[in-house]
This record gives sequence, C-alpha cells and structure tokens, in this order.
Amino acid sequence: MTELLVGFSAAFAPAVIAAVAVGSMLGIIVGVLPGIGPGVAIAVLLPLTYGMSPLAGISVLLGIYCGAFYGGAVTSILIRTPGEASSIMTMFDGYPMARRGEAERALSIAFMSSFVGGMFSAIVIALAAPWLARFTGRFGAAEFAATAALALLCVAKAYKGQFAVSMMMLGLGLFLGTVGIDQTSSEHRFTFGHTALLTGVPLVPVIIGLFGVAQALVLLATPPGRERRDVPRAGINLRAFAEPFNYPSTLSKSVLLGTAIGILPAVGAALSTSMAYFEARRSSRHPLSFGKGNPEGIVAAEAANNSNSGGAMGTVLTLGIPGDAVTAIIMGVFIVHGVYPGPQLFAEKPELAYGIFGALVLINVAIMILLILTTRHIVRFVQVEERVLGVIILALCFVGAYSVATSLYGVMLALLFGILGWACAWLRIPVIPLALGLVMGDFLEASLRQTLTISNGSWMIFLERPIAAVVVGIGALMIVWPAIRRFLPQREPREAGLPD
Repeated sequence: MTELLVGFSAAFAPAVIAAVAVGSMLGIIVGVLPGIGPGVAIAVLLPLTYGMSPLAGISVLLGIYCGAFYGGAVTSILIRTPGEASSIMTMFDGYPMARRGEAERALSIAFMSSFVGGMFSAIVIALAAPWLARFTGRFGAAEFAATAALALLCVAKAYKGQFAVSMMMLGLGLFLGTVGIDQTSSEHRFTFGHTALLTGVPLVPVIIGLFGVAQALVLLATPPGRERRDVPRAGINLRAFAEPFNYPSTLSKSVLLGTAIGILPAVGAALSTSMAYFEARRSSRHPLSFGKGNPEGIVAAEAANNSNSGGAMGTVLTLGIPGDAVTAIIMGVFIVHGVYPGPQLFAEKPELAYGIFGALVLINVAIMILLILTTRHIVRFVQVEERVLGVIILALCFVGAYSVATSLYGVMLALLFGILGWACAWLRIPVIPLALGLVMGDFLEASLRQTLTISNGSWMIFLERPIAAVVVGIGALMIVWPAIRRFLPQREPREAGLPD
C-alpha cells in the first residue's frame, strides 16, 4: 500500500495533471471524429512526449486512449456512425434513443457507464498488479520467450479468416526488428551498406507511417461533396447520470468482463462490448427491447468498453507484452526513456508503475469534467470535412517524423510505411501484427537466445519448465483447435438477433 500511495502521489504532480488534461481533451475529440481512432492520434503525437518525464508522456497517450472510448459513443448515438469499432454495440440502442429525442439521456448514460468501467478497472488492476508482478517475477527467459510468442500468436489469431496474412505481417515485423547491428556478435544484419540502418529500423517513423500517414491518405482519397447528416443538439442530463445504477447486475458483469478481457493480449474492447451486450440481452426481462432504445444496452456496452484500458495496461506493466497497437505505441515510450516494462518495473520504479494507475484514475475524472463542460460544443467536430482532416494529419505526421532525429530520413521512412499502410487498408490486410512484431522482436529474440544458451541449444527446455510448458501447450492448442473442431459434433446454429 505504501508503494501504491507513492505512485498515486506521483500522478498528482503538476506536469502529470497538465498532461492528463491535454490528453483527455484530445482523446475526446479524436473519438468524436469518425475514422481517426486513438492509434492515429497517438502515433502523430508520440514524438512530442520524448521531452517529457516518462509518467507525463505516458499520461498524455493514455488520456487519448481512454478519451477516445468516451468520444466514440457520441457519434454512435447521434449519427449512427461508431467512432471506434468498440462503440458499435452502443449504436444499437443509443441511436434509437436519440431519434426519440433522448440524445442527452443516452449520452449521459454512456458517459457514466464508461466512467464506472474505467475507474473500476484502474483500481482493481492497481491492487492486483503486485500479485501479478510476483507471479511473473518467477518467469525466466524460457517463460518470457514462450509468453511473447503466445501473445504474437494471439494477435494473428484475432483476425479470423486472415490468419495466414496476419502471420505474414507478423513475420515482416519480426524481420524488421532484426535489422541493424547484432548486440551479441556485432554483425551487420540486413543493412545493405546503408549507415542509417546500423541502428535498426526506428520504431516511431514506422508507427507514424502505418497509422498516421496511412489514415491521412485514406481520408484524402474520400470523394468530395459527401452528404452530411444533421447532428441533433446534445448535451448532458445530470439526472440521467444515475440511471446505470438501476441495472446493478448488468453494470457489474460488464465491468468484470471488460477488465478480464482487457488483460488478454490481442483480444480488444470490441469482443468485450459484444459479450457484455449479448449477456445483458440474454439475462434481461425484456430482451426484445434491445436494439430499440433500451438504456441497459448502452450500460452493458460502455461499461465493458472502457474497463478494457486498466486490464490492457496491467498486461503491459506486469508482463511487458502489449496487447494491441495503442499499448504497443505506449510501450515504445517506455523503451525510449530506457524503462522496460515487466515484473522488475514494480521493484525498480514503483512510483512509475503505480503512477500510471493513478493517472488512469485521474484521466477518467478529467474526462467526465470535460464532457460535462464541453459536450454541447464537441459534437460540432462531427461535421469536419474528411479531406481537411487528412491534410492536417499528414502535416503533423511529417513534422513528428522529422523531429525524431531532425532528419528527412524519418520523413521518408514514415511516407514509405504510410504508403504500405494505405495499400494494406485498401487490400484489407491488417497492419497491427507488423507493428507488434517490430515492437516485440528484440524482446523475443533476446529471451529466445538466452533460453537456448542456458539449455545448450536444446528446445526441450520449453517442456521441462512447468510454466513454459503450459504456455506452449496453450499455443499448440490454439493452432490445432480449428482442425479438432471439425471432428466435434456441431450444434444447430441459432440466430444471433443482431439489431438492424
């Protein structure tokens, strides 16, 4: 508890509070702008965090991450256009309520449900983190290598129907991570005589290109003159803030689901919101009202949506393994500052580890205050022209890529990977596995090399160590499970009953 209090007090430093306020406001705006997403904003602003302290820099990015979840509900409810994939379930009941003239009520229910989910996950993970860190502290090189490999496999498996393509992109990311001077043998690997590649492929320009430049190119390719829908007037209804507590069972189940699923690598908020929504519908006394403006549907979706953030950060801090693109970028901030997430972080820098959980609590409070004050005004961002956004994002991406090393090399690299990301978006090829492969490549290679050095080159060490063997077994089961399912008796398919 002493370390927890030290960490939370570090979160109340003036620089961190300012970072929380700025990041939260930017996150809300990003969530309201359809098609942008927190990954794009974080990629663009990543270079600006290098001059900050680690906690302040991470707080800015976490503010964008969490604020986008709140902001995504605005467009889902008002214009039936989810700002985030995880906000789709909110749309089913939020939009019918808005059409009935209850937009303020729907928004208030969504915001309070998100607030409960975010606060719950931050506090629960903060309390559970020491035990998780103690457990992962028993990991050796074999366990870390197996866990990293399992996390990357989960990323590839998350894209159903695209496993082979995801593995290809994952392999490309791991390959890019090997470029440069080998730290063990000092050999030049895949540099092709270019001195710029001796230090490897820099993470920041790649991230800016894959997410920022690529999205800017997508927006710039939007046909001009698209019809704009009218946005209903909306604000906050303070009386409706209490409505989520009228559904205690749905609220509690949703935050538990969101937190638990957030801990799992590569699963993401979209799955937790879907599971929470359909569980609420299944257990409701009025299931047929879902999809027609039932507030309980908004409560389930939004509570599960925002409770992912705490669980995802818990995985990064205790295992050093990012679960999605956003947490991978945030992990990049750690690495740039010479801080490596994992169980040792709680022993070496408890003020930073627990300060992040304290920042998450502050972020949720700051977002609620900002929403109460600014909701009537931020809805106007829905009307911003996509091509104007594309120009702004492209300019910010190039400025950020140049500022990393004050060189056009970063700009050219960002443009190259931006074109790659744009082509992947057109071909519907996921780029998140590439980014995670690049982030995790060094960690996986170092752990694997250390493991094989200990075992004199024997791969049996992964089966001789109990924890590593369990992790390997889970990975093997994930690979062969589709083949096993073919031999299992199939149940009759039931209608999912998705609302229109």
